[in-house]
Amino acid sequence: MRSEIIEMLKRYDEIEALILEQKIDEYSDKLDDVPPGEEDVTYEQYLQRVAEAETIIATRNLEEEPDEKLGGKSMYQVFEEMGFEELTECLEYCAVNLDRGVPECLTATIAAFPDPERVKEYCANVIGQAAWTEDEVGDDNTIFEMEFQRVKACLDVLIKMEEPAFIKAVIDRFMSYPVTRDFVAESIADYVEHFPDISVPFVIEMLENNYDQGLTGPCEDLVIMLTAMGKEKPSEEIYQALRHSFRFMDNKIYAVICLADYGDDRAVNMFKNYINRNQKTIERNLFYEMMSAIQKLGGDINDIEDPFGDFTAKGGTTEEG
Repeated sequence: MRSEIIEMLKRYDEIEALILEQKIDEYSDKLDDVPPGEEDVTYEQYLQRVAEAETIIATRNLEEEPDEKLGGKSMYQVFEEMGFEELTECLEYCAVNLDRGVPECLTATIAAFPDPERVKEYCANVIGQAAWTEDEVGDDNTIFEMEFQRVKACLDVLIKMEEPAFIKAVIDRFMSYPVTRDFVAESIADYVEHFPDISVPFVIEMLENNYDQGLTGPCEDLVIMLTAMGKEKPSEEIYQALRHSFRFMDNKIYAVICLADYGDDRAVNMFKNYINRNQKTIERNLFYEMMSAIQKLGGDINDIEDPFGDFTAKGGTTEEG
């Protein structure tokens, strides 16, 4: 890669990091707590999310403005003048080496390349050949977390292209591992959830095929993805899949949280019936998660017998905090 391009990308990364820092300081001075209606658990999460959103807007302007150091061109124009090989070299360099990842204008330029089949072939090769777990890393000098950023970068390109062609292949490979890292699941979720009309049937089918195995490992992530897609576009099929997930999941807490998040109040009676049937065997954590879920869904918990005796109905918390 040309030295001037590396210099441009490093400078962009440094400026973007400074913008984020400034935005966090700005909002830290203005706000004392999370505004009403926000779902973030903590003020820090809310602050980070708002600052990130503001940073994206600011850096998007930075990418489009002429720069004397680039000969009066913008970053966008520099990328648009590149050939495909140099563009993908930049993509991988940014994914692996930059703290803030791939500039949005680079992703957009590759996604809009005049030969979309070439882009899809490149993305398929990277996604297919890269390691998805530490065990698959062939080079001892390769850091897995950085290596997988190349996959994420290609998934972002496919999202920008509105290209769902690899949904089934991505889900199939994701499901081939007994467990994956959180950041891998999050990257896969970004791609899967962007195409709900295509993804939902595949996800439901995959869950149905794994009911008898207890829906462990990546199935837990699929239930979370299905919930996210269902919140945007609810359907009877999604609710029934979540209901069955609760029935078959070894770790039912995942399903309880997802059903509460999905928001269908039919789950209230299901949770109450489960508690009544399992008064002597239900685990403490599951019981309190279900009580909180019932309240979140608008249900009444006053008619539920607490086998542990320390649930505080007011506010739905335990004495343990």
